[in-house]
Amino acid sequence: MNSFYKLIFRAALSAVFAFFIAKFFFQDASLAKIAGLGAALLGFSYLFEYIRKKEQERK
Repeated sequence: MNSFYKLIFRAALSAVFAFFIAKFFFQDASLAKIAGLGAALLGFSYLFEYIRKKEQERK
């Protein structure tokens, strides 16, 4: 899977999870808050992939 498809897949999953998390914990969440949560989730996915790859290089 190339990097473009990974981005699309991760963005879609981030959006879905952000929607459900926001609606479950913050019932009156606005679309901007949901989008911010989705962006944070997407950023964390790339951060964790970077950390995982760095750990594998050290081994």
